[in-house]
Amino acid sequence: MTAAGGGRTALVLSGGGARGAYEAGVVRYLREELAPELGRQPRFDVLSGTSIGAVNACVMASTADVPERQGAALAAAWRSLKLEQVFHWSALNLAALPGYVVRQLRATRMRHLSWRLSDFVFPEALARLVHDRIDWARLHRNVRDGHVGALTVSATDLGTGRAVVFVESMRELPAWSRDPLVEARGCAIGPAHALASGAIPLLFRPVRIEDSWFVDGSVRQNTPLAPALRLGADRVLVIALRAEGREADRAPRLHPEEAPTTAAQLGRLLNALLLDHADYDIDRLRHVNAMMDRAEQVFGPGFAEQLAALSARELAAPFRRVRELVIRPSRDIGRLAHEHAIRRVRHLRPGTLAARLLRRAAADVEAAADGAADLASFLLFDGEFADELIALGHADARQSRDALLAFFAEPVAAGARTA
Repeated sequence: MTAAGGGRTALVLSGGGARGAYEAGVVRYLREELAPELGRQPRFDVLSGTSIGAVNACVMASTADVPERQGAALAAAWRSLKLEQVFHWSALNLAALPGYVVRQLRATRMRHLSWRLSDFVFPEALARLVHDRIDWARLHRNVRDGHVGALTVSATDLGTGRAVVFVESMRELPAWSRDPLVEARGCAIGPAHALASGAIPLLFRPVRIEDSWFVDGSVRQNTPLAPALRLGADRVLVIALRAEGREADRAPRLHPEEAPTTAAQLGRLLNALLLDHADYDIDRLRHVNAMMDRAEQVFGPGFAEQLAALSARELAAPFRRVRELVIRPSRDIGRLAHEHAIRRVRHLRPGTLAARLLRRAAADVEAAADGAADLASFLLFDGEFADELIALGHADARQSRDALLAFFAEPVAAGARTA
């Protein structure tokens, strides 16, 4: 079964930590407002996710047999999160840190220091979401019964440095990338795969799958466009987690006399790891489509089909036209995190690590410029902040109503390279 209008449709869910609640708002609009106008529920043949997008993709796969409930299920999962379940350490714990390190040194006789930053930040709330809010047996049944054609979850193997795309599908895996740092594995996707894909490097603990340790798939691949295209998608709906244009281009300059804080550096680092790849992949797909349109104008009708047939013999991913639509935030989520921190910090128990993070993000308006607010936007796994992002995603999707109606109604034309 494929989407109305022909072709296979993929929903591509980007990474971005706590920003992922935005995706729930977009999905809620699709299921509850767009579907009645279309006269049907839009079908996604491929659900492809990286980082927090992988968690959302798994929630959607587990409810693919009841698509009208998907938006509500995602929103409820995000609203259940508690910030205090992510940051356990209090100021008292932090004061004891030197002694903790000394004990580690003595215990290992300085041969191996096992202290890690992830010992202080544990995404218990995210783990509960993955274990309690996703019906894994139902997910496997939905794939088996064809309610979703394929589910992909991407993670990074710390041992090899490879991006590993875990694929659950009843179909045989097609030829994959020739890039030696990318591999695909067919498997039954479970909680470990979702948590591994969402394990933000340095901050969250790596997750073991079989004999390897994995972290966030965004290290190598943020927007999982390539997996969706290799699985045959002719059109892709991408939910991005950064506003139009690069946030760094709009942000005020740092004060040259002041070195950036650790929070600012981490915020910028996570921007690069979790967000920059998304914009690059989207731009690349649009560029290739534009080139193919121009080539058909020059060489005449039918050129794209001929090229697709020829390239299918030589390439793992043959040339074909791919219709795309991107829904992205209309507001800077880093600034939203800054505004939320100002309100939320008053209600947190003083001295906790969560309170310290929010106080830093709320310290002054410059926090939105120096990266501390960006860091908060990745780590605010909190129901109240999620509710703001869900509302934003819903509103932005509604603003794209006409484009979405056209996207799901129009047949896919042939001929452009997939990426």
